[in-house]
Amino acid sequence: MTLQFWSQYIITIFTEGAIFGIAALGLNLIWGWAGDFDLAFYGYVALGAYMTIVLTVGQPIAPAQYIFGLQLPYPLAMLGATLAAAVMGLVVGLIALRNLRGIYFSIVTLGAVYVLYVLASQYVPLFDGYNGVFGLINPMADVLGISFNDYPAFFMVFCLVIFAGIVLILVRLSGSKFGLALRSLREDERAAAAFGRNIYMLKLKAYVLGAAIGGLAGSLFAAYVTAFNPSAWSPIEAIVLYSAILVGGKGNIRGVIFGVVIIFMVVQESTRFLPDIPGHPSVIPSLRLITIGLVLVLFLFFRPQGLFPERRYHYHLPHVQPEPETAPPAATEAAATVAVPDVATTAPAMAPAAVPAVVANAAPIESPPDILVLEGLSKHFGGVAAVDGCSFRVPKGTVTGLIGPNGAGKSTAIDLISGFKRSDTGTVTFEGTEIQNLPPHEISRLGLIRTFQTPREWPGLTVLENILLAKFEPDQETLLRSMLGPGIGHHSVAEADLARARAIIEEFGLTKLANELAGNLSGGQKRLVEFARIRMAEPKLIILDEPMGGVNPVLGERMARAIEAFVASGTTVIVVEHNLPFIERVAHQVVVMAQGAVIAAGPFESLRSNQSVIDAYLGDEVTV
Repeated sequence: MTLQFWSQYIITIFTEGAIFGIAALGLNLIWGWAGDFDLAFYGYVALGAYMTIVLTVGQPIAPAQYIFGLQLPYPLAMLGATLAAAVMGLVVGLIALRNLRGIYFSIVTLGAVYVLYVLASQYVPLFDGYNGVFGLINPMADVLGISFNDYPAFFMVFCLVIFAGIVLILVRLSGSKFGLALRSLREDERAAAAFGRNIYMLKLKAYVLGAAIGGLAGSLFAAYVTAFNPSAWSPIEAIVLYSAILVGGKGNIRGVIFGVVIIFMVVQESTRFLPDIPGHPSVIPSLRLITIGLVLVLFLFFRPQGLFPERRYHYHLPHVQPEPETAPPAATEAAATVAVPDVATTAPAMAPAAVPAVVANAAPIESPPDILVLEGLSKHFGGVAAVDGCSFRVPKGTVTGLIGPNGAGKSTAIDLISGFKRSDTGTVTFEGTEIQNLPPHEISRLGLIRTFQTPREWPGLTVLENILLAKFEPDQETLLRSMLGPGIGHHSVAEADLARARAIIEEFGLTKLANELAGNLSGGQKRLVEFARIRMAEPKLIILDEPMGGVNPVLGERMARAIEAFVASGTTVIVVEHNLPFIERVAHQVVVMAQGAVIAAGPFESLRSNQSVIDAYLGDEVTV
């Protein structure tokens, strides 16, 4: 083989590698970052290829036919193809992302790409049916004065420059607040919504951007092969793209690039040098797919995280103090100045709206304003009333305990308050605004944040990233700011946010774990991360759902002090808990639920002699 052959061959594989690298990076944005397994993606690549040719090549000679037949400059055609793919992605995303996740989302996207495939292949006036479109030969060559022999090298450089531009954009997005917010959706959508993220809009932005990148790759591919038809659009193309991402490392930009090198530029190309088998022309192409499948299976078995697991950003946190061996300093200081009264001995009998003072030695506040009011709240599942006419009030600046036997409706009630379920009847008023049936992210943005029975950290993000994401700042999480704003990647995170996160990490004794993945922590440490996220968010009202579940007494004391510190800073707290000594320790008032309704409310001590509470929950012998 001559030197000219090898030079042309190298140009070919680098051109193909750049084009398919762009496509893989677009798919990685949708799947690796946002967590949506999209089976329509190669449809966006195909649409980009079709639109590029029909926007640049004039009307074909009969009987061939297709729409447009314009003669636009290739750069304009590239833009048009990218926008066409983005529009299609928007339409599919608006439908599929609204209420569908997992396999249901994948099925809908598969249906969308199949509809486009049938239209392209069956409706001849669109893209000339199975014959496809053709004739895009060396675009820009005449304008730039590039000879036929020099054009392949020029186009290779052109593709590599665009590929580098896409990499730069995605690097900026990767560690930005927008990129971290996308990853939080992938890790746990409910927790992301609880901290103010609009799941639907975030996923839609990622989906449209990924589709646009796929359309751009298709535009380059059309110029490279000069034609496109349905035979170049098969399900195996999407599988190969997914294989490259899995082999390289899902979510990792560098990993995706290496995956493309391995799958497209090594595995596929190596099979081209195998000798043909006489009488069996399809053996070598089939062997190529078998080899890719074998590589994929081996990686899934021996290294499922890929060659390069998702990058773990290490943020610069100057002056980080060693992890304290005792209780968090801020919580300890708060405990010294804030005395949660022992309601069993000091709290006077009161209605839910009459609460003792929070600050020690201060004059009692007879009637603090109510920050949260539930009136006649109901929720039925079929014929079962999970919540039935539930009504109670939460005074501002206090700790309210919400207790009751299993099945009393406590969890459903807080789901209704926080927007994770829609009520049938009744109202929930937060600071004078009715919030029943608002989506969770809107309620969170008003200043009402809840936790869950089991810790719902974002396991694939570090402890520090979990805390940074707890503070929702819409102006810092926009797509445009993340791409064009100051700083690159994680350097775009505001110094003030990093400083506050550092202080909170020290407060909760998480310094040594700041750059550890949250999913690797123990149950108690995950609870501390939850409390740290709350501190970062600075809500007006917190609902803690069984914070003592699986927590040892030492950590329980730290949580009690943290709750006292929350109240001292002006935050109201609702604690749903079965640990009655803990409720007695922290709560100013207690609301008791049974069979979906409130049966009693008041200081803990007054409930000991309440016969309804004894019958429904406490039992004949009260030992707490």
